[in-house]
Formats: sequence, structure tokens, C-alpha cells
Amino acid sequence: MNLLDVNVLIYSFRRDSERHDMFRAWLLDLMNGSTAFAISEQVLTSVIRITTHPRIFKEPTVLGEAIAFTESIQEHPNCRVIRSSTRHWSSFVRLCKTTNAKANLVTDAWFAALAIESGCTWITTDRDFARFPGLTWQHPLDHLAAIENPK
Repeated sequence: MNLLDVNVLIYSFRRDSERHDMFRAWLLDLMNGSTAFAISEQVLTSVIRITTHPRIFKEPTVLGEAIAFTESIQEHPNCRVIRSSTRHWSSFVRLCKTTNAKANLVTDAWFAALAIESGCTWITTDRDFARFPGLTWQHPLDHLAAIENPK
């Protein structure tokens, strides 16, 4: 099952995001498909926090719109909410130590541990996730590169 990162949702939501149309189409295909996908509540709260932040966006998203967007995903019939288990903390600490995670990479380690323990593929645009051993991850638009640049 695919577990979605914050950046994928922001790029599909914010029209001013680079490649918004491609990310939006990707998300709609995922949501309209027959396969279940996963989300964490921490991702959804981060989407709201970032999109409504006036220091990040010149025109931040109105709170109600950000909440409506995240709820539309969470309430989708194919969406499964993934929560951390009792093993999560030890998995998280192990990833932090293994990769010497600091600053923003600490949050990445938390999400990587969640994906690993739930058996999900982490869907992100952040290639830094390649550093986490045991994590299966994928860029949502990588299939386009293969189409645009066939070997």
C-alpha cells in the first residue's frame, strides 16, 4: 500500500506549486483507482500547518480550505489511516542513529519508521528518504521520466 508524504499532497493541492497539474492528476488517479492508499494524521496536520503558513506562502491557504482538502483525502473510501504502533519509537530511534539524523531529517526518520512498520511504500518527492535502510519509497512522477526518456 502507498503511504503519502506531505509534499505530494501540498503539490497536488496548491495551484502555485511547480508541476501542480501533474501532481493533482496523479492524486486523482490514485483516489479514483481501486487500490487502497494510506495516510497518517501527522501528514495531514503538516499539510494544514504548511499551506496556511504566511511565512511560507505569500498567499497562504484559508484554514477551512486546507481542512476540507485533508478531510476529502482522509474520508475517501480507499484511504486507510496508518497510526504508529508500540514498536514505532524503537524503529524511529534506530533509523535516527543509523543515519545520524538531525534537524529536518528527524521528522523524515519518524515517517520512514511509520512506513516500514506498516509495510507501506512511502510516496514522496524527497529523495533524502533513500538514506533510510529498509524503507521502500517512490517518487510519484518517476513513471513520467521513463515515458519521456525511454531507453
